[in-house]
Amino acid sequence: MRVYSALLLTCLTLLSATSQASNRYYADNTLEPSQGFAWDWGIGLGYYIEDSYLVGMDSYNDGIEPDVHLAVSYDSFYLDYDQSQLSGGLTLGYSVIDKFEWGLDIVGTNIQSGFDETGLNIYGNDVIKELEGIRTRDYDFDVGLRLSRRFENSQISFEYLHDVSGAHNGWVMNSFFSQIIPWRNWEFRSGVGLSAYSEDFTNYYFGISDSEALATRPVYSPDTSYSLIFEFHAEYPINRHWVFLTGWLSTWFSNDIHQSPIISQEYQHKAKVGLRYVF
Repeated sequence: MRVYSALLLTCLTLLSATSQASNRYYADNTLEPSQGFAWDWGIGLGYYIEDSYLVGMDSYNDGIEPDVHLAVSYDSFYLDYDQSQLSGGLTLGYSVIDKFEWGLDIVGTNIQSGFDETGLNIYGNDVIKELEGIRTRDYDFDVGLRLSRRFENSQISFEYLHDVSGAHNGWVMNSFFSQIIPWRNWEFRSGVGLSAYSEDFTNYYFGISDSEALATRPVYSPDTSYSLIFEFHAEYPINRHWVFLTGWLSTWFSNDIHQSPIISQEYQHKAKVGLRYVF
């Protein structure tokens, strides 16, 4: 199963697109099911800076990452993989209702990245001293319902998702409000979201079991938790095919997360700047 997941993620990182199928959090005029088969793709590259919330990891991390955006749809079914938004990722969906600016979708998506004693890169080799001895936390995949209401340049959505991957078997509830503001040739996108996580989710990723406990890492059993995110993006078309983009994402964690012995701080920030080629 991990081999197939790795192959899927590898393929997705080689492609990107301007979405006309899902665009899970941000509303635009093309946010509606397609008629028949439709797909779109492109590719970009960006430079990012972020700080890590895991103990022992460098609080300043930077590098180059692809700006991947792939959209495939067939009638009410869609696949959307979006890295142009910092909160983006892989979404599989089916549009149940799309009337009068209301939408009800069945969606499947990843919520939490996996990590182990090497940090966020579960395929790394260098063990981080402060994380040594913890068990591997796997990536999850969650399925559920999303209710959304679109306005002229904004959208509000609510989601209830449940893990079907067997990682934590818990639930996640997301709410998100976003707005798109065009100004001259610029397009500004901003959004704010609130997410709640079940006790099973929180304990799986941030709890410390008896087998992981050390003198410096006590047993920890958190309850339900939540996080607040703020996101901002700006895009500017340089010419017919090239688009300049930049973005900022901030996340703040509740006490049940940031008081975990393996969490170093109650927030995480990430910024990026890059170029995308539009076909």
